[in-house]
Amino acid sequence: MGVHHFAIATKNFEMAHHFYTQVMQFPLVAGVKRQAPGGGWTKHMFYDIGDGETMALWDLRGIEGVQLDPDSWRSPISTGLGLPRWINHFAFNCKGGEEELQQRKRNWLDNGYHVSMTDHEFIRSIYTFDPDGNLIEWTYDTRPINEEDTRYAHEILLDDSPATEGDYEGPFVRSTVEKYKPAPKPLPEPVK
Repeated sequence: MGVHHFAIATKNFEMAHHFYTQVMQFPLVAGVKRQAPGGGWTKHMFYDIGDGETMALWDLRGIEGVQLDPDSWRSPISTGLGLPRWINHFAFNCKGGEEELQQRKRNWLDNGYHVSMTDHEFIRSIYTFDPDGNLIEWTYDTRPINEEDTRYAHEILLDDSPATEGDYEGPFVRSTVEKYKPAPKPLPEPVK
């Protein structure tokens, strides 16, 4: 069973749309614009992430000032909940293995996004942050999960003693390219 979609709210929809369509290369495939329960309106835009699965971005401009204060809400999932920014994240599958992972890394760097890399026991991953500060991951399996992996997972599930192994270490590459920033929108003419 796969994921049908997940949805995240964005502070700057135009920057998020650019990141997911141009940088992540997820095409926009569907959208819904409706009145919101409680007043205002929203756009719910769907992007193809592969294998018939989608993700969605919420454009909440129609409810800001109606249901929520535009200056009081935070869009990063982890830090918005008071957690360190690396905890909650979205991991996308590189079906093309190391070759695709390197292409994705280059694309992030070429678009102004810093990249960190980690080799886990059975996956290899790269990470960056989207315009809203959500941690985004591209990953692929370096080997199949085996019975030993499952046995160890069950073992540590029951083990509440502190970890003794250090955190993963991997290279971090800074981009030297400026990120996309949308042009400022003109202010509306005053009503006479």
